Amino acid sequence: MNIPDALFTGKKIIHLTETESTNTYAMDVVAKTNPSEGTCVLADYQTGGKGQIGRYWHSEASKNILVSYIFYPTTLQVQDQFYLNIVSGLAVKDVVAAYVPSVKIKWPNDIYVDDRKIAGILVQNTLRETNIKSTIIGIGLNVNQSIFPIDIPNPTSLSLLTDTLYDIQDLLALLSSRLEFYYLKLKNGQLVTLMEAYLSHLYRKDEWAVFRDDKDYIFKGKIIGIDTQGRLKIELEDDRLQVFGFREISFVF
Repeated sequence: MNIPDALFTGKKIIHLTETESTNTYAMDVVAKTNPSEGTCVLADYQTGGKGQIGRYWHSEASKNILVSYIFYPTTLQVQDQFYLNIVSGLAVKDVVAAYVPSVKIKWPNDIYVDDRKIAGILVQNTLRETNIKSTIIGIGLNVNQSIFPIDIPNPTSLSLLTDTLYDIQDLLALLSSRLEFYYLKLKNGQLVTLMEAYLSHLYRKDEWAVFRDDKDYIFKGKIIGIDTQGRLKIELEDDRLQVFGFREISFVF
């Protein structure tokens, strides 16, 4: 595959054999130094990898991509920070879709192939008044791992899906290139284009499904989109529209 070179994303790599969390390490680097935009922290193994909503991210040593990118989207307003999730979700979706079909972004930013999770993303922002001072985009992509703990409900990897082993560095180069592609769209103010792309790849959009809210109420609804703050918009059976934020809703089936 001919991978276009990124201009700055992933050009400087801090490679660690082991760390607690690449996001935690990257945040410490930002706090103590002045790393160039696009710098990334890449680890072979994480002892305490972080997933969305405080969940643990499991990964075998040297089998997968465990990386956190540092960006400074200083013109982005706080109310628009979900676009950083959109940018990262689209980038990882593109990487996976280069090798397998049926790739979707499960709100807010897990990557699914059919009904199996292949990647997770954790975006952590530092705010300055009404703008974003810096952001850490942490990405865990299952590449060459073939065995997962039984308590992980629906994992998969590129290797499992294609019966092929992949070069981590090649995939990292592709990821850096796609992430920069969408990040530059964000910097250029192409919010509508990014939102449209995200919605076109949203997992189970416009399909009836069963959900559970944070009060354990189970109901049937249909995802029809998200608002600009990243909240999920769901149409109910009685045609009412409800909006849900992080931690407020989950799929039952």
